[in-house]
Amino acid sequence: MDMQTKTQQRLNALLQWFYARRCLASPTAPKDRRALQRRVRSGSVVMPYKGHYIGAEEWNKLSYAERIIWSLRSVCRRYQGIVLCGPSAAAVHGFTTSLKTQRYVHIAVSKRSQAGRHGFIFAHYYKDPPPTCEIDGMLVTDAMQTMMDCGRTLDFVNAFEICSMGLRKCGFANKALQGFVGRKRRLWGIIRARFVAECADPLCENGGEAVAVAAIIELGYKQPQTQVTFTSPLDGREIRGDFCWERDDGSLVVGELDGRRKYTDPAMTDGAEISEVIMREKDRESELNMLQIPVVRFQMEHVRKREPLRQRLEASRIPHDSNVWRSPFAGFRCVAY
Repeated sequence: MDMQTKTQQRLNALLQWFYARRCLASPTAPKDRRALQRRVRSGSVVMPYKGHYIGAEEWNKLSYAERIIWSLRSVCRRYQGIVLCGPSAAAVHGFTTSLKTQRYVHIAVSKRSQAGRHGFIFAHYYKDPPPTCEIDGMLVTDAMQTMMDCGRTLDFVNAFEICSMGLRKCGFANKALQGFVGRKRRLWGIIRARFVAECADPLCENGGEAVAVAAIIELGYKQPQTQVTFTSPLDGREIRGDFCWERDDGSLVVGELDGRRKYTDPAMTDGAEISEVIMREKDRESELNMLQIPVVRFQMEHVRKREPLRQRLEASRIPHDSNVWRSPFAGFRCVAY
């Protein structure tokens, strides 16, 4: 057996040992790190964080949520006793699956001298130890603390998504978050956290809907009501719209967010075929039109680019928010990712 084959077998055994523990490999032997670095350059191994490795094939099999959790678990395993906070804690709680916010691993520290960026570690100083809980072997700030910290440190869209999904997952109304944040004083970014707590909507069914609502608010339009129910004029059953606005003249407009998950995710389709889901959508839209309620449809691509979304909202005569100037996020630059 040649040296190259022996090295590959050793690396395979190393990777498999870590895979069994659902985390990335963090070898201590210099020869293993060098061998894995060569494979990173060739593309057969991925390095999400410096010194943490996983085979490219295995990485591609993982969902976004699993990629984040495996990465964070490996860091917690390597640095015993750390407390995850901010967007890292939000991912462990299941409030977000956005890879964009996971560029750094955010941890809580009790000494001001330890705060700051240290490679891929972003340490945040807490004068008083934050409330924590253990999830899947990882120590994280508790749900309310995590949502407040994300509201203080992230941009509005990501903070709104995390807080909306956090409230939904925990079964809280946004008044609970408002009360928690309202009791905090003299914290950097607390005004932004209060604004997010005021806007957060636990009725958003998924992160995509939350991101869309946040984009609508940032564009200066009134925040829509979510998951509003209507009575079908055909058979009296309940039908729902993703978003709903009341125009200045009292008429209603329903907004529908179209995305692939809506038609392919079994959790959202009840196991139906794509064609059946599309037909149900068309029937529901027809019933809303029978109620004299127009429907404006948009996609996540429109939400991300903003201008196509703005054009659709403007053409549908969606009312503007006269209090848009109140947002404390104007001019804010997020450095958390």
